[in-house]
Amino acid sequence: MSDNRLDHVVRSVVGAVREAVVEEQVTFEEYRAAIGYMMKIAEAGELPLFIDVFMNSTIVDVINRGSHPEASPSDMEGPYFVEGVPHVDGTIKTMDAYKDDEPLVVRGYVKDVSGTALPDVTLDIWSSTPDGKYGGIHDGIPKDYYRGKIKTDENGYFQVKTTVPVPYQIPHSGPVGAMMDMMGRHTWRPAHVHVKIREDGYRELITQLYFEGDPYVGSDCCEGIVPPEFVFPRRVEDGKRIIETTLKIEPLAEVPEAA
Repeated sequence: MSDNRLDHVVRSVVGAVREAVVEEQVTFEEYRAAIGYMMKIAEAGELPLFIDVFMNSTIVDVINRGSHPEASPSDMEGPYFVEGVPHVDGTIKTMDAYKDDEPLVVRGYVKDVSGTALPDVTLDIWSSTPDGKYGGIHDGIPKDYYRGKIKTDENGYFQVKTTVPVPYQIPHSGPVGAMMDMMGRHTWRPAHVHVKIREDGYRELITQLYFEGDPYVGSDCCEGIVPPEFVFPRRVEDGKRIIETTLKIEPLAEVPEAA
C-alpha cells in the first residue's frame, strides 16, 4: 500500500467524508443526487467557487495555526487576484462613472514580527468597485482599476487612496447559489480590501481589511476569518474614510546547510 503525502491526505479526506455519510445515514437517493449535483457544478464551471466557499477558510486556518504568534493573521485571497498590475504613486485608479463613491485612504506600516519596520516592501492592494465588481475580471473593467502595487518608504510606511468597496454577492445564479439557498444560507461577502505582501526572506501574507458595521462582517458566506483587529471603525479625515493598520510578516525559517 502506498505511503506518501498524497496518499495520506486523500485517505484522510475520504475517510472524513465516509464518516459523515455513516453518521448522517445518507440514503442511496441522496448519494445519487450528490453525484448529479457535482456534475452540474463541473458543467457550470463553478467547481473552484464551490471549493472556495467551503474550504478556503479552512486552509487559511491551517496557515494561521502554523504562523508566528506576532504575525498578522492571514485571510482568503479569493478568486479575483490579478498578477502584473502596475505600481501606483499613492492613488489607485477608479472610475468616474460612480458619482457617489466614498474616498478611502489605506495606510500604515509593514513590520517584521519583532516590530522592526521594513522599507521597500511591495504590497498588492485590490478591492471592488462601488457596485461589487473587480477590475480585470468583470464588465471589461481594465485590470489596473481598483488595484495596484505600492511600496513602503524608508520607515516601512505606506499610504494609498482608493474608494470604499461594498458588500457583494458571490456568483449565485448557478448550482452553488442554489445549494446555499436550500441550506438557508445567504451568498454575501462583507465589504473588504485585499492586501498581499510578498517579500524575499518572509512568508507571504494574504489578508483582508473590513469595515465595522457592515451587515455581513459577522456572517461571511465564505466563512472568512475576519480577524477582529482587521475590522475598522468608521473614521473620516478631510472627507476621506481612513483605514490605518500595521501588518507584520514572518521571516521564513532558515534551512540548515547540508553537512
